[in-house]
Amino acid sequence: MARRPHRRRIPKPKGNKPKSTRSKAAIDPEVPCQVPKCKEFADTELGGRSIAYDNAIDVWDNIPEGPRRVKICRTHYKEWKKSKKDDETEWS
Repeated sequence: MARRPHRRRIPKPKGNKPKSTRSKAAIDPEVPCQVPKCKEFADTELGGRSIAYDNAIDVWDNIPEGPRRVKICRTHYKEWKKSKKDDETEWS
């Protein structure tokens, strides 16, 4: 059996890890969720995402027409992902 050479070990840097500059509590939310009657924010630092307008219409009917992308909060993004997953199983 041929022996493989050992991997080169890369030493870890010494010292303490640098702390993050901003905590989640220090984030000033700016972008509101565009789903009607939602009071959460859709900032990416808080877990918000943007999805295509056509995809959002499949889940929520009363989204105001406007931009091609819809900003949604983390809670609604999870809801959209679950509904999208259910739609894919119907086609299989």
